[in-house]
Amino acid sequence: MPLVAVGISQAELKDEDFSSFAIPDTAIEPTLRCLSSAELVDEVVLLTTCARSEVFAVVGSFHAGIDDIIGRLADALEVGQEKLAKYAHVYYDAGAIRHLFRLAGGLESQILGESEIIGQVRRSFVRAHDLQTTGSYLERLFQRSLEVGKKVRTDTAISRGTTSSAYAATELLTQVRPGLARALVIGAGDIGSKVAQALVEQGVEVHLANRTGNRADQVALLLGAESVPLEFALANLARYDAAVFATGSTSYLVEKEAVASLIAKEERSRDLVLIDLGMPRNVDPELAKLGSVSLLDLESVYSYLDEQMEIRRSQVGLAEEIVEAEVADFGSRAAQNASIAPTIASFYQMAESIKLAELARFRAKFSDLDPAHVKAIEALAGGIVAKVLHQPVSRLRETNLERAEKLAEALSYLFDL
Repeated sequence: MPLVAVGISQAELKDEDFSSFAIPDTAIEPTLRCLSSAELVDEVVLLTTCARSEVFAVVGSFHAGIDDIIGRLADALEVGQEKLAKYAHVYYDAGAIRHLFRLAGGLESQILGESEIIGQVRRSFVRAHDLQTTGSYLERLFQRSLEVGKKVRTDTAISRGTTSSAYAATELLTQVRPGLARALVIGAGDIGSKVAQALVEQGVEVHLANRTGNRADQVALLLGAESVPLEFALANLARYDAAVFATGSTSYLVEKEAVASLIAKEERSRDLVLIDLGMPRNVDPELAKLGSVSLLDLESVYSYLDEQMEIRRSQVGLAEEIVEAEVADFGSRAAQNASIAPTIASFYQMAESIKLAELARFRAKFSDLDPAHVKAIEALAGGIVAKVLHQPVSRLRETNLERAEKLAEALSYLFDL
């Protein structure tokens, strides 16, 4: 039966807002159940992220199945079916497998190689599994996609290096100032909080200051940092190893003459490292002219990010080779399973028939046993049969197609299946 992938992502919408195509968390389960109830849909997984809504399904008919999925997805999104069809992508069989493997490998992400997609694929699969909307095919496919995603990241450098400006700033800071012990972060907004978090995670003593004291107190408590008043922080700037500025101030928080005066009062063995992440600038650029100050700005951070992304982009070809090999192998395994499945089913059926016949033959001897003991005997018989069958069936599934077909033929002959 055909495998299809139908979905829409921010990349396909270009300038249009993706929000109208996003499925709210509260609507995911009802949408999945609706898709699963379609007559032509045998198995289905709904994958949702902040930038994509995707349906992977095994359908009874390609064209009719696609139309049904798009119709039900459009209803769930409350958008016109024609509008959804205009932007949606559709992949079929090997193309759908390739698309999922590329997703898991981070090749389709807005930030190349990002790792969050692995967790999102896993959660989508587990949700569908728990709601019993998957079958044997999608179970194998999604399990394999997670393995592919891990392999791509293990065997290539596509996920190495940071893509976050906050973490890039932190990495730059530790490169410029090895052995960083005590740092000041000014600004408790999104970027400042992430910088503080990254520094705390590296064991740095972090003091956090903000124009709004309460905000600094809350964030510092959450991160395990120490909150200090902004005026105190600026007055004691030279006592830190480094300081990161990330506020929305429209004027300089520190200027050349003031910092020079502060440094002159301290006995410093190394330069004071300042990183200005403010937009507009928080730090007077003239500070870079002080011999005792190392000043980095957003341009430095973006340049570092470009270097990291270039490393990732250089790994795309290798990652795609891994994906293509995995697509071919999965397709071969699927063909093999289809080829030998009737033999395996007959093998299990034969063993089950023998087990039931033997239990029936000895049923009279169980008459004096209580029901619990009878169930224990039946479970024992079932366990023995399962263990006897497990090894030959596993070998049959693991070997290559040509040999598997020969072994299946031999199995049929030996057991008269």
